[in-house]
Amino acid sequence: MAMVGFSFTKILAERKPTGNQAINIESNAGITSITEMPVIDSKKMVLKFEFTFVVKYEPNAGNITLSGEVVELYDKEFGSKVLEHWKSDKKIHTEVMQEVFNTVLAKSNTEAIIIGRDLGLPSPVKMPRVDVKKPDSKTVKIEPKTESKSEKAKK
Repeated sequence: MAMVGFSFTKILAERKPTGNQAINIESNAGITSITEMPVIDSKKMVLKFEFTFVVKYEPNAGNITLSGEVVELYDKEFGSKVLEHWKSDKKIHTEVMQEVFNTVLAKSNTEAIIIGRDLGLPSPVKMPRVDVKKPDSKTVKIEPKTESKSEKAKK
């Protein structure tokens, strides 16, 4: 398995007036289709995974929708199984799901953060924060002092 391409094909975003209401952020990603693409090597198979990634800001504060495609290269036999599994059940082969979804989520979340910033919407991904706590002035930590060999010799 090797990713040979990624692109967004559609970007829709909207911010709506909300006042000072608390905003709940929900995101979801899904594969909408898997198709075979032409390839020169007859021992290989190229599959295109089309996806949609949606971020909803509730209650009705805005949304971001990203559509795109991930293109992956497989051995012919394995690629055929992946495509057959999709056509029969509309489900992604378990060995492929992790790689494709990690790619979709990494690229889409990054793009949604930028779009959200440009529209004045909160980040759809919780950003890490550092909290520095001041020591309590009433609490003093006392650690026993250990004497070095030279201090013991002086006694």
